[in-house]
Amino acid sequence: MLVYSKRMLELILENIITAPERLGLPAAYAKSDVLLYRQYGRYDTVAVQREGRQLLKRAEALQAKYDITALSRLGKQYAEWSKKLQQLKFKRLLHGEFAAGKGITLYVHAIRQKCAEHGWDYAAYYDSVLVHERVHLLHYHAVLAHFGAAGAAVQSAEYKQAQRYWYGRQTEAAQAAVVKETLAEFARWLWCLQHGHLAQAQALLQTREEVRTCIPYYPYAGARGLCALHANSPQAAVRAYSELWQLSLTSWQQAYARIKELDAVK
Repeated sequence: MLVYSKRMLELILENIITAPERLGLPAAYAKSDVLLYRQYGRYDTVAVQREGRQLLKRAEALQAKYDITALSRLGKQYAEWSKKLQQLKFKRLLHGEFAAGKGITLYVHAIRQKCAEHGWDYAAYYDSVLVHERVHLLHYHAVLAHFGAAGAAVQSAEYKQAQRYWYGRQTEAAQAAVVKETLAEFARWLWCLQHGHLAQAQALLQTREEVRTCIPYYPYAGARGLCALHANSPQAAVRAYSELWQLSLTSWQQAYARIKELDAVK
């Protein structure tokens, strides 16, 4: 198992485009002209803004009355409100998607639209999206292998356990998403860097969606810590990536905690 996982990591970091075929994994993908959006976050922006204005009015009124006790209680309400800022709802146009059991879909019309908007080379951006989705495919098969479900029947206990883990338990779903996207997006960023697509690599770190949200539950934000580490030491970034990959096979929570550590030192 360790040898298989190590070989997979080597291929991801060296030549992700051919990694699935070299490992003998199904790597077929489909193209679609459909435009699809994925929604992130739980809270409506307008409702959160309204609640914030109400809290501000109450704070001003309590200050005028010098009601310190009430202000203290309001502080707790403010803390709860501020957490909602981390999960504001927004939609993001899908360029690619990996689904267990269905494989990879590339949304070519969305890719063309993105390239036209920024003046990027279509083939290069297309391959970068494919890199991202292929890492998801490799990661999924690594989870299957870890649970002894590689090649197992879908009715087997091992396969069902691996599936439950891959999608994350109800309390871990958001953390699982961050870990998966961090692994896939850093590999994509690294591929762009290695192939001289510097504008694309930089753009991956400056998405408008990330500016609008806080880091904790935004799936793609976790890659920032690895990218910052890579700028100081590529070797340290590769080691951290490998560590994160291994942690992700046993605990989404531990892997997510490691991402937060990486982000804290960037």
